Amino acid sequence: MAEPRLQTDDLWWMSRKERYIRACERGELFVKIVRENKIPFEERGPLEALLGEDLFILLHDIMFVPTLMNLADEEQQGMWLQKALNYDILGTYAQTELTHGSNVRGMHTTAVYDPDLFEDGGWHIHTPSLEAVKWWPGGLGKSCNCCILMARVIIKGTDYGPHPFFFQVRDWETHASLPGIELRDIGSKLGYNGMDNGAMRITHVNIPRRNLLMKFVIVEKDGTYRKVGDDKMLFGTMTYTRLKISSGAGFNLAKAVTSTVRYSAVRRQFQMQRVVLGADIDNHLDDDEKDALAAQDQLKNLVKPSKRTEAQVLDYSSQQFIIFPQLALAFAIHFAGQGAEKLYNTALLEFKASKFDALTEMHVLTSTLKAVSTVLVADGMEQCRKCMGGHGFLNAAGVGPQYLSALPQATYEGDFVVLSIQVGQQLLNAVSSKMKGKTSNPKTPSLQYIYEYDPAKPQLPPKAAELDSLLQNHDFLMAALKSRANYVHYASAQIFQEEVAAAGGKMGPETLDTVKIEFMRMTYAHAYVLYSDFFKQRLTELETQSPKVASVLKLVFELFCLTVMDQSYDVGCGFGDFVAAGALPANGQGQLLRRIKQLLKDIRPHAVPLVDGWNIPDFLLNSVLGRYDGRVYESLYESTKNEPLNETDISEGYYKHLQYLLHPERKSQDQAAAASAAPAPPSAGRAAL
Repeated sequence: MAEPRLQTDDLWWMSRKERYIRACERGELFVKIVRENKIPFEERGPLEALLGEDLFILLHDIMFVPTLMNLADEEQQGMWLQKALNYDILGTYAQTELTHGSNVRGMHTTAVYDPDLFEDGGWHIHTPSLEAVKWWPGGLGKSCNCCILMARVIIKGTDYGPHPFFFQVRDWETHASLPGIELRDIGSKLGYNGMDNGAMRITHVNIPRRNLLMKFVIVEKDGTYRKVGDDKMLFGTMTYTRLKISSGAGFNLAKAVTSTVRYSAVRRQFQMQRVVLGADIDNHLDDDEKDALAAQDQLKNLVKPSKRTEAQVLDYSSQQFIIFPQLALAFAIHFAGQGAEKLYNTALLEFKASKFDALTEMHVLTSTLKAVSTVLVADGMEQCRKCMGGHGFLNAAGVGPQYLSALPQATYEGDFVVLSIQVGQQLLNAVSSKMKGKTSNPKTPSLQYIYEYDPAKPQLPPKAAELDSLLQNHDFLMAALKSRANYVHYASAQIFQEEVAAAGGKMGPETLDTVKIEFMRMTYAHAYVLYSDFFKQRLTELETQSPKVASVLKLVFELFCLTVMDQSYDVGCGFGDFVAAGALPANGQGQLLRRIKQLLKDIRPHAVPLVDGWNIPDFLLNSVLGRYDGRVYESLYESTKNEPLNETDISEGYYKHLQYLLHPERKSQDQAAAASAAPAPPSAGRAAL
């Protein structure tokens, strides 16, 4: 079966309108494939990965459908869920308002209950001000005909806060906006322009009582309000969405790394004493080394036989020092996303059985990974783009447009600062519990390392003579990451305690604000612990399933850990934190860098196979420089055919302006010619008639 081309390799020259129409085309093809092959909802993920990030179908599948699954009761699911699964209706999730994004509880859109509406009671939905206009929901501008609307439930004057509603916005048949609903696309963005992010203003619209999703909250006809289970599940869609974002983050970085590694293997610059890899020195290899090179078919495709003395850019240690840590980070983030998804699926079964012990764990886990992964991926993709030289700045190189499409993920559904506050508070709670004598909290197993730490015990760094071997010991690397994290957590708790004491024992918002910078550092430190744990778990599995693959990924795992310990992936921290924590000796940075350099050399022969292992098709990379076959320069030259400016040899700009700049006399000549060709004005006598 031919691979479905859900995305093309020429999107960089399209206008905003053309990109949206192409997104609709991809959506139509996707739904056709799903319907014809009867693909179950839970198995559509691999096909969705081929869509590109800027398609409304993804919002339908990631936010709209899961909300119906998790928050609608059985009767409501019978009304809407099957239609949503079959794409008979298209929905999105409308929560963010013009002036309220992160502060969900501060939103203004209201749903006032009226028992006299309809036969069974209903809701009066209204956006009372410009500030309350829904803003940013993907697909809401032009594509979706319904949504999950978050609005403040008000019954008999009592405000119960935001709740989810099923809310139709367009006519099922004509697709026209319904009365009282004004829909707009919010305009062009830096990237992500196949997505019609929308604005919605609601003016006095009535909907039935049962349009409030009632799995965890019930409102009777007489207005009686009661909770069923844990009302935190009302925001479960956010947890799931953060999970899906973090699950795909590593793949986004992998696309950029793939293009950069492949192009760096093709591109040659300057002279350098070559390493074993490379066609320029084939004559100097013995038979065994030539056989090893012959086995790497993909490398032979990328490195054409040549007698040139210029070195492959990928052979330079400076290039490796920038790219290979991003390669390691892509695997770390990806494995963490996979591991978190398994934990979430297990927790979801408990939620369905009305067991909510895992709620806090899922919140901390998904918030940490979403907050940190999206920021690090965006930074890493930009690092990759810069490593591609001048050609990397072209849209045709692919990394730039992909970076701009991945960039908003660092903001929507909770940005780093907001989520770090929530994560930081949970980390502080764990420290506080430990200091009160608790040895664990079964509701947050990922924080167990905090309970196992003894802040009163002197943390002695290893001796320099032991460090070289320890830097290759995975248990030591993971322990060092946890030791550093605990140092940050407990030091931050001490600062917070001092601030509370200075405030007379009060723990208000002002006191909390004094440690928000610490919260950000704590969140990064905790994320690195999670990444290493999930990565190590995957390595352990691979040691049985595929020992050869595990032996290569072992190097990648070590490089990830050592990068965190050296310069780190985030701004600041790094080596100094590990010294302060007693995890590394103060004079150990030289040994650390020496081990990193050795890992770069060891990973170099595997770099191209490692990125090929992601199996990302060329049409999804959308990169003339990241092609699988290595024909980058031919592809780059051919790509200029798609540029609209090249449709004609002489541009319209020349005829309108440039010719007069180069030949000023033509301006007066053309003006005179235009005047003589103009029709004569009517005579005075004729006008009088």
